[in-house]
Amino acid sequence: METFEDFVERLREIEQMGYVETHRAGNTGIGKTLEDLLGIEENNVPGPDAVGVELKSTRRHSNNLTTLFTKEPPRGERDLWNQDLVRKLGYEDSKERQALKVTIEPDTPNSQGFLLSYDESSVAVSHENYGACATYPLDFLQETFEGKMPELVMVMADTKKVDGREHFHYDEAYHLDGFDGDHFLQLMRDGVITLDLRMHIKDNGNIRNRGTAWRILDDSRLDEAFAERTSLL
Repeated sequence: METFEDFVERLREIEQMGYVETHRAGNTGIGKTLEDLLGIEENNVPGPDAVGVELKSTRRHSNNLTTLFTKEPPRGERDLWNQDLVRKLGYEDSKERQALKVTIEPDTPNSQGFLLSYDESSVAVSHENYGACATYPLDFLQETFEGKMPELVMVMADTKKVDGREHFHYDEAYHLDGFDGDHFLQLMRDGVITLDLRMHIKDNGNIRNRGTAWRILDDSRLDEAFAERTSLL
């Protein structure tokens, strides 16, 4: 495939194949199978997969928890963060360390009292007793999102099992571009996009932060976070 048009034509040929048996068992089979059908060599190097765009495949209504990006809030927007946050609002984990490893959703506090609060221009990591611990301006999230996924071809598939083996019918695809802040917030309000804190205090007293992760529960709805959505199939 030398051009994007060649790539789209191959996608349409794959759609006409109907259900195809997975080339690999497990969750990654959907991506491996599509890459093989497209003639894309598998690799773990970040960057465009095919003719200049990132390729993502997903089972329709997948309920797979996928990390969109990992990003700390801007330094000027951190009222209580890292060591101070863990020491003040964390808990003792099974290894007797002060820790804060929680998933945070909008509106309703989790078991540790954290929730996401938001307005039209920002999202805050808040605590029911403390208030806003840190804030992500929406334009900051946009810059991060577009840096991670400037444009994307998203292919969706129906699935079925035949003799215990998963089969895929790749029957819907979109070219996605830009960031839609309103829809990003709506996905968050719907509980589809959440935030994971992954911190603990090490034995030497320093913080171990594995990265604050923005995640999407149903990655088949990822297309809603993009400003431009062009159907390819």
